Amino acid sequence: MTWLLFAYWYEPEAPSDPVGLVRIWQLARHLTDLGETVTILAPNYGSTRQQTDLRIAGIPLLPVPLLRPISYAIGSWLAGVALALRRTPTVVYYRWMDSPHPLVLARLLGCQCVCEVNGEPVPDWDAARSRALTRVKHWLARQTLRRCDRVVALTEGLRDLVMRRYGVDPGAIIVLPSATDPKRFRPEDPREARRRLRLDPESSYIGFVGSFYRYQGLTCLLEAFAMLRCRRPAMRLLLVGDGEAGPSLREQAIRLNVAEAVTWAGRVSYARVPDFINAMDVCVAPFRGDRGETSPVKVFDYLACGRPTVASAIPSVASLFSEREGVVLVPPDDSIALAGALERVLEDPRWAADLGRRGRGVVCARFGWAGIAEQLRDWVGKGQGASAHADSCVL
Repeated sequence: MTWLLFAYWYEPEAPSDPVGLVRIWQLARHLTDLGETVTILAPNYGSTRQQTDLRIAGIPLLPVPLLRPISYAIGSWLAGVALALRRTPTVVYYRWMDSPHPLVLARLLGCQCVCEVNGEPVPDWDAARSRALTRVKHWLARQTLRRCDRVVALTEGLRDLVMRRYGVDPGAIIVLPSATDPKRFRPEDPREARRRLRLDPESSYIGFVGSFYRYQGLTCLLEAFAMLRCRRPAMRLLLVGDGEAGPSLREQAIRLNVAEAVTWAGRVSYARVPDFINAMDVCVAPFRGDRGETSPVKVFDYLACGRPTVASAIPSVASLFSEREGVVLVPPDDSIALAGALERVLEDPRWAADLGRRGRGVVCARFGWAGIAEQLRDWVGKGQGASAHADSCVL
């Protein structure tokens, strides 16, 4: 099959392979490995141009906030038409955006339209801005999603949401969560990883990888770390990433008197993330309770590296993982519970190692990008040449 993959985001200064774009690149790579022809229509950023192993049509954007998404919609639609004149696509696949232009193109070309919903189409923080605009966005989402041939939801919660709120046929939906690359993310000796990163090889590290945004729950992690430091003064915290909450988190670390024990690694390319994860004794995903639906790549990558993981028991994480799968779940926004869980893992190295082995086994068996891409190809292939919906499926 021939795929046109539409993906809009605004992140011009991102590293060459920012974590937020991993799903796009990995699906394209593994679909290509399966013999599919995939072209990504993406903003013409430096990070886009560096994906030299992929077919990418870079779309220039106007440097004005209101006009950026409009310029992408117009530019990518015209680019899609130009590509279709050379070879008619079988599938138009797009990550949800506030524009129906991929659906319009698919209908014009008579091919399947598949929409990926990787978050709430109208998130609560967006809904608080304007009631009138929120109603328009909900109407647009309902009209668009119901007319797509297929919808890919990253979590069961998102599947339920698009059925309940937007009236999508259950038979048109598949749940395909995030995944990892077990060949790239594999266990290594923590001391060796620390030496490569010029960290103290003999120290113990609690670690986090991701963007520094409110929903990540990093204020709770710092509070939990401060509690642990009272009992384990040699413990260190390794934070990999950056974002709008960075300055306030640094101020919080100073107030809690733990600043000297926190290593701020900054944003790193995705290719370097395995070293940082392997340098950690225990990894953390401390999402806030109001995070909403998510399928965090970080948890899959932690587990692929065989690292014991402590995560907030938000529905989209708890539906996939438990201690049996290598993840210790704690109530979100509870720094005391988080500190207690971290200490449990650190106090019992044998149990921690067993958690790591179980976690890697689970992701290798169920959550590799190659398997996700194959599942997607086979499911979409059922409807090739027709717009009839396939049976609902949960991976």
